[in-house]
Formats: sequence, structure tokens, C-alpha cells
Amino acid sequence: MGNRYHHIADDLRRLIAAGTWPVGERLPAEQELAARYRVSTPTLRNALEVLQSEGLVEKRHGAGNFVRRPGQRLTYASERSANAAVSVGLSVSHDRNTVKADGRLALLLAVRVGSPLTEYAFIGHQGASPRSLARVYVPYAVARLGAVDRSEVSPWGDDVRDLLMAAGVRAAATTERVTARFPTGDEAQLLHITRRSPVLAVERVSTDSGGRVVEGALLVLPGDRSEILHTGCSAADELEATG
Repeated sequence: MGNRYHHIADDLRRLIAAGTWPVGERLPAEQELAARYRVSTPTLRNALEVLQSEGLVEKRHGAGNFVRRPGQRLTYASERSANAAVSVGLSVSHDRNTVKADGRLALLLAVRVGSPLTEYAFIGHQGASPRSLARVYVPYAVARLGAVDRSEVSPWGDDVRDLLMAAGVRAAATTERVTARFPTGDEAQLLHITRRSPVLAVERVSTDSGGRVVEGALLVLPGDRSEILHTGCSAADELEATG
């Protein structure tokens, strides 16, 4: 019985492949499926989490479990633009808030805990499915920026860089650190994935010519549907650029 939920996941996977529930259709309620397989609801949820981690099923908060539409693989690249989002059919919702730096953000931005920050949140969607999450932070001490006001917005928060430049703040260097981990509860809910689904997390820090941090960003992408692409220049190109 220890692997009971794996057998249920196998059967649900077979039924989905056979077209019992087409793409985008809601699966029967968890209680109904649990009764059908004669298992407890927690066991049934374990089976659904297997399918969710595979990207086959999507759990929508308050609505149920749906057969996920196969999506294009999303690439986070060193050369990015809003057009890159449009090319894979992404729509981007975004919001702006004022927050105070907690311990993690204080360390990221090299500011004191409690310092006021402007937070920009970007969520990339493919259809009804969220595909990416980006939170960008700018300290008040650097600039007090307004809202992003464009029809096409980058899912990675790159538009904030343009706001900084308009305010006379230029980023001279950017460092990105990529890790693989499990999502937080908040990230899992926003991306419609389970806490067991690995994500790719990008921590981005931009500094000006004096070394002051002018922008920090925290990006999260579902690991099974995303990739990180880094494009660098050769040593010869670097010498030519500095020569």
C-alpha cells in the first residue's frame, strides 16, 4: 500500500493520455476520485502531486485540478526583451508596491533592515497558466520610481532598468546567481505548482560605477519547463572592447 498513490498516478496518467479529460478540462473533485480509488483524500492528493510535478496537471487555487496544456519551454537568457515574452505567447501581469526590507532583502540590496523599497512584481502567463515570477526591488535611497507603463512588458522585470535610466541611475555591472531548489509556499501558489516541484531561482544584483546596489531581483521559474541560457564574450572580444 506504500506505493498506492503511484499506481493511482499511473492510472490517471493513462486516462489523460487516452483523452478522458481533454487539455484544459477540470478533473473530478478530489473526494470523488478518492472514493473511486477507495483511498483517503491525502493519498489521492499525493497521486495528483506526482502529476503536478510532471507538468501534466495544474492545481488552481479554489478551482480544482486541470489537465495542463503542453507549453513551450521558457528560456531566461542574457539577451532579453519584452519581444522574447511575446514570441512564446506570454502575457505579463505586473504590480508595484512599497515594502520594507526584511533580512534577506537587506542583504541582497546592501541596505538596513526596514529600509523602504519599491517592489515590482511580474508574472508571465501562457494562457491561464503562470510560467514565471519576478520580483524587482529598488531602494528609495537610490530612486523613487513610478509604475511600469508599457503595453509589452518583459517577464523578467527588465523594464525597471529603463525607469532607473530615466531617473539618471545607470547600472554598470550585473551579477546573477542561479540555484535549483524547492519553491516556497507563496511561490508554489502563484505558479500553480506543488511544494515538491523543483524551480530555478535567479538572484540578480545590479550596481552602479561606484559599487552601490541600484536594483535587486528575485526570479523563479518552474524547473520542468524552463532553462537558463548565458551568452558571454570571448577573451579576445573583451580585450578588443577594453583596448
